[in-house]
Amino acid sequence: MKKFFHMSVLVLMTALTLASCGGGDDKERDEPSPSPTPKPTSKTVTYEANATFSQDVIDICDITMSYKDGDGKTVSEAVTSTTWTKKVSVKNLPTTVGVRFGVKMKDGVQLTKEKYDLIMTVVHDVIVDGKSKGNTTPKVVIQGYGARPANVASILTSKDGTIFGYDIASSGAAVETKNVSF
Repeated sequence: MKKFFHMSVLVLMTALTLASCGGGDDKERDEPSPSPTPKPTSKTVTYEANATFSQDVIDICDITMSYKDGDGKTVSEAVTSTTWTKKVSVKNLPTTVGVRFGVKMKDGVQLTKEKYDLIMTVVHDVIVDGKSKGNTTPKVVIQGYGARPANVASILTSKDGTIFGYDIASSGAAVETKNVSF
């Protein structure tokens, strides 16, 4: 029993000794690491977004697509057809690029059909020196086949402001993100 007690005390003291070692200077941890300054890139970098909309969405909604241009400024465009495509040449890396869907019911629209097909998809990619770096799988924003008029507004407003984007590193590596500021 004494051996067990002595062994327990020895283990406890060893653990406390090890826990107190290697702390380092706490001031270093409190300071955030500086963000890399975007620099002109020698790479050819393009962000491409392709969105598709069902005719029902076009007929009953005001749709706005927002994106960052090559200088990082936000640009918004009204969508009036079932397809929307944008290619943006990226000038400085690292950067974040992307698109934001603005969707709202048109003022005074009357939902007279029995059912609506509410479909919105996007495919977006980053192309670096001619090679795709992103995920070109279509992403569904809204998939509401046969939506009843009573559900249309809630389906659409739940997707207003949906964002798809990429963080692009100085090396040209791209990682999907939803943290794109507009």
